[in-house]
Amino acid sequence: MKILKYLKEGRGQGIGADYLPWTMTHDYSSLGRATRLKGIKIPRIFHLQSDIQYRAFLLFEYQTSVIDIRETYPLLDVMETIEHDDLRFDKYRDKERNEPYVITTNFLLTLKDEDGNEKFIARTVKNTSELKRKITWEKLEIERRYWSEKGIEWKVITEKQLPRQLAKNLEWIRETLLEGSGEELDKEALSAYLLSELYNHEDLPVRSLLKMFDKNEGLPNGTGLFLLRYLIAKKELRINLNQKIDISLPVKNLTLKGMEAYEWS
Repeated sequence: MKILKYLKEGRGQGIGADYLPWTMTHDYSSLGRATRLKGIKIPRIFHLQSDIQYRAFLLFEYQTSVIDIRETYPLLDVMETIEHDDLRFDKYRDKERNEPYVITTNFLLTLKDEDGNEKFIARTVKNTSELKRKITWEKLEIERRYWSEKGIEWKVITEKQLPRQLAKNLEWIRETLLEGSGEELDKEALSAYLLSELYNHEDLPVRSLLKMFDKNEGLPNGTGLFLLRYLIAKKELRINLNQKIDISLPVKNLTLKGMEAYEWS
């Protein structure tokens, strides 16, 4: 039985780097682009079944408050947890094997606030086109009831909260945090110096300042741009990540003096 096999493998169990998702990219064909990638905040391989899940993951990983991400989280005790007499669980069966499918939620997140308090929130990610299907609403109702009984906040996120430009920007800056990226540089010292130069030359176009920085420090062309991306990734330089990053703008027009303007939850 597949469920027993998965449980024996440890799927849907563990936290942090020890968690194994219930389904992995090689288990099923995906309607979207399946992605496997190594996490930065949580150093393990994440299995994401579609483009929109990938975009959601990039955003969750970037958020300071998110300290753990568990994708494809199984609701193994759903039948014991919720009232389900009016729900069509018979639709969620493998007819060939005559065994039930395991209902999953796309993401279970652990958040920590500034006082060190932790809480769980659950998020389901759907394209708005999927919300036109009755079976989608039936599954969402199962998830809603389940997480309500557990006392855990649950919401649906669509592509409207996950714009492509935001994902592109997060992908672009994330590369600077990958293991081995820029290892030949003293990233901390050089990025700190670049940050001071940015704030001391707010009227200069970003591109011009970066070229000047590379020349003055005797660095290969493009090093300043790499360090700019690193500063954004580390949240030491705040910009509007919803917009295309335009380095032809003056520094003062690119940066935000405060938190990034994005409501994600």
